[in-house]
Amino acid sequence: MVSNVTERPPMAGEEAEAGGLADLPFALDRRLSMADQVHAALREAILTVRLSPGAAISENSICRQFAVSRTPVRAAIQRLGEEGLVEVFPQQGSFVSRIRLGGIHDSHFVRRTLEAQLLREAAARWTPAASRALSDSLDAQSADIARGDVDGFHRDDERFHQLIALQAGREGVWPTVLAAKTRLTRFIRFSGSPERLPVVVEEHRRIVEALDRGDAPAAEAALTAHLDKIFILFEHLPDEERRHYAP
Repeated sequence: MVSNVTERPPMAGEEAEAGGLADLPFALDRRLSMADQVHAALREAILTVRLSPGAAISENSICRQFAVSRTPVRAAIQRLGEEGLVEVFPQQGSFVSRIRLGGIHDSHFVRRTLEAQLLREAAARWTPAASRALSDSLDAQSADIARGDVDGFHRDDERFHQLIALQAGREGVWPTVLAAKTRLTRFIRFSGSPERLPVVVEEHRRIVEALDRGDAPAAEAALTAHLDKIFILFEHLPDEERRHYAP
């Protein structure tokens, strides 16, 4: 729900209202819902931390940037508030929500539980075609790293995990995994290190190799170890970065 708090607490690292909006890629398709398109663009900017935690979101700036009226912009901001990505403070404005550290453990629990079950079911239906699809994903991730394309890497990383859900025959479960990943994605994009990306590829590779051997327990152990690495990042979060987070 959008916050009804009347006084906004100070948020460190706040940006000028146009700071992250100027770089947002956006091509309006008049055949589609404008509110949906504005929502998708802002959501992507928040999850990739182009709009940092605590950044001000100006309706006027968005209207000018996207050449739309205030109505779809307000609808998009309201949806982002319901998703916990934006906080609205009357008479003060709208701000990107700070990442709440207390929710990371719960989000991780949901994601790990669902993905472990998806992997078990995928392993029972494993095929050479599934192996090729995941291997192609690994190649795409490595190519992203070579190009320095961090956004592309994270898209292909997400696709790798989605392919496991598809092989399990549980495509309908994937949106629930994505919902659980929202907090985790922002945390990783804000505090993660580019040096970890090649390590992620090798962790993915160990999952595929275990599946190819028909060793489902080893594949699940590799997946769990991979997902649990977020807690190493969490535990070693520098004090100077913690000011960008909420409890």
